[in-house]
Amino acid sequence: MNKLLLGSLLAGAALALGAMPAPAEAFPDKPIRVIVGFAPGGRTDTVARLLAAKIEEKGLLPQPLVIVNMPGGGGAVGAQEVLDAEPDGHTIIHWHHQLLIAKAMEIIEAGPDDFTSIGFAGGGSPVWSVRGDLGLDTLDDVVQKLKAEPGSLVEVIGIGTIPHFVGALLAKEAGFETRKVQAASGSDRLKMIAGGNADISLFAASEYEGWKTAGQGLEAVVFFGPNRIDNLPDVPTATELGYDVVWANPNWWLAPTGTPQENIDILAAALEEAFQDEEIKAWFAENALDHYWTPGPQAHEESVELLGRLQEVAAEIR
Repeated sequence: MNKLLLGSLLAGAALALGAMPAPAEAFPDKPIRVIVGFAPGGRTDTVARLLAAKIEEKGLLPQPLVIVNMPGGGGAVGAQEVLDAEPDGHTIIHWHHQLLIAKAMEIIEAGPDDFTSIGFAGGGSPVWSVRGDLGLDTLDDVVQKLKAEPGSLVEVIGIGTIPHFVGALLAKEAGFETRKVQAASGSDRLKMIAGGNADISLFAASEYEGWKTAGQGLEAVVFFGPNRIDNLPDVPTATELGYDVVWANPNWWLAPTGTPQENIDILAAALEEAFQDEEIKAWFAENALDHYWTPGPQAHEESVELLGRLQEVAAEIR
């Protein structure tokens, strides 16, 4: 083979090699920002930090999850940060079904279809509680009184919040009407009931458990979880009582729509494995939370179905 021919062959090989794409970087190749649309210290923030720490402890991802708190608009500020990010899985959000309420109330434009669901990492369901001195021991007692005397009981809510909508879902399903007053936080709602200025409100199961133990004069008449929990074994679920109302308020992990599925799968696998750790399970039990993992596609489907019901309620209460 002459030198000219050999040189041509080598040059052609070099060009061919140069034209080959560089191998893609393994995901994730930098820290993953987890946006939490609330101030530090709440359940959403705490669960995000627990799972981030467990993922790092177990070495489930080559890069850490970095929690970034962006409070504002009930999570909407943080959600916009995620929607504006590159859809590659390096910016995700940990939220819950307040997203659906904000969408139903037309506070935000974004909805479930603007995100890719990574999965639900358990959730926390509330209880509907009444003043202990009313003599209303069961949900049936409450419903019958309100049907006989519409508006005779005062329900304290936060307008456009979970207590507002869960109560409205139950009222729509059971066919009763309460008189509503406004108070934003759980402690404010408790003060109104304890002071005799309200009769009913929705509380997180852990809130109720603590206040009941402290002798605050509350009686839970219904639990809105998919099943009873060990912390409140005597409180029936709404579905047990014949009302199709479940509010699991899941710990919802979301990425921007368009994020590659293989990256979603990597994130989901790491989150699910961390979530199954015994320390995480124990923390959920201690805090009256349900421990379950729901895969992304099912989480999306359930959220879209619930959004439709919330939009019906929103149309009636606006």
